[in-house]
Amino acid sequence: MRKLATRIALSAVFLALFAVATPAQDVQPMYGGVIIDGYDFGNDIGPKGSIRFDVKKNVVTGYYNGLKMPPGRRAIFAWLHNTKNQQSTYVGPVGWLKKDTAGKNKGKFRIALPSQYKGGNFGANEIIGFTAEQTNYLSGTKVVQRPKEPSGSKTLPSLKPAFYLFAKLPGANTDLHYCGHGQDFFYAAAPDKQFCYD
Repeated sequence: MRKLATRIALSAVFLALFAVATPAQDVQPMYGGVIIDGYDFGNDIGPKGSIRFDVKKNVVTGYYNGLKMPPGRRAIFAWLHNTKNQQSTYVGPVGWLKKDTAGKNKGKFRIALPSQYKGGNFGANEIIGFTAEQTNYLSGTKVVQRPKEPSGSKTLPSLKPAFYLFAKLPGANTDLHYCGHGQDFFYAAAPDKQFCYD
C-alpha cells in the first residue's frame, strides 16, 4: 500500500513538472483599446483574448471577449505589423464578429497563415493585429474584396492602423507599454516611434 501511495505521489510530481515544462508560452494574451470606433470610452471595457500559434500547421487559433465594432464594420481581418517602420502586411480574414461576447460566450477564430510564415518566420514583424473592415469584404468565409491597408479610426484619425485586438508574435523582440489612458496598451520595440494603436 505504501509503494502504491509513493508511486501516486511521484506520478503527481512528474505530471506537475511536465505541465510546467510543456511549452504553454505559445499562448499569448490579446489586448484591445476603447478609443476607437464602436466604443464608448467612458463605459466600455476594452476587449481581451488569447491566441496560439501552431508551428506545424502554420495556423493561429484563439478566442476573444468584449469585441465591439461600429455599424457596417463586422468583417475582421488580420495583419502582421512592424512597429518600428509602421508597416502592416495582410494575413487574411479572421471572420465575422460574434456579437455580445462576454464571460464564457467567447468568439472563436482560426487563421491559416500564408506559406511564407511557415515555421514562425515573421521577419521584422512584432505583432498580429485585427482590424474592423467593411462588411462587403466578406461573404461567408469567402473574401469578396481584400482590404488594401488596415482601417483607421474616425474617432481618432491619427490611429492607423486601428487594431481592435493585437498580440505579440512568437519570438518578437518587443515589449508591452501603457498608453497613458484607460486600459490601453501597445507593443513596440521602439516605443518612441510608436503611436498607441488603440
